[in-house]
Amino acid sequence: MFTKQALGRGLPVLRTERLLFRGLTPSDDETIFRFLNDVEVIKYLNRVHLPTKLRARRLLKEIWISGARLESVHYGICLLETDELIGVISFQQWKEDKKEAQIGYLFDRRYWGQGYGTEAVGRMIRFGFEELGLQRIEGKCHEHNQRSQKVLIKNGMTYMRTHKHFSLLPKNGQDILVYVKEQTL
Repeated sequence: MFTKQALGRGLPVLRTERLLFRGLTPSDDETIFRFLNDVEVIKYLNRVHLPTKLRARRLLKEIWISGARLESVHYGICLLETDELIGVISFQQWKEDKKEAQIGYLFDRRYWGQGYGTEAVGRMIRFGFEELGLQRIEGKCHEHNQRSQKVLIKNGMTYMRTHKHFSLLPKNGQDILVYVKEQTL
């Protein structure tokens, strides 16, 4: 079982049939910046009021800060065969004492619709329950993000509630759907 303190020394490598999950490195910044600069990739993130490049820089900074503070666990998702970085997946708002976290992910648009999201989320959920001792994992997505809804549902997550008009800025509010999966013993 991994604790926050143990993960602070380095993330274990995870694998699926097609994917490799590894800790992010500074050399990944350019690739992640490219993902975050794609309007379609970040369309459902809550920073639509910022210019794309500024938004990308801030999100990248947040990834590094939250990971360093052990508030989040961020993995780079790579193709197993080529080691190409195709996405990022995270446990955010990890509350070790409450044994819960929120899962978040984004992928290079070129890899959408190929099952990588479902595969990655499934592996991360198993890691959360089996290796981090989580008992509850939440996934959130905008109501219009049907691809993300399908990924969560295919991984056994159940719709719990809707946050109405959620946004960092009131005029940009969108409904956010909350899905939950709880560990059954």
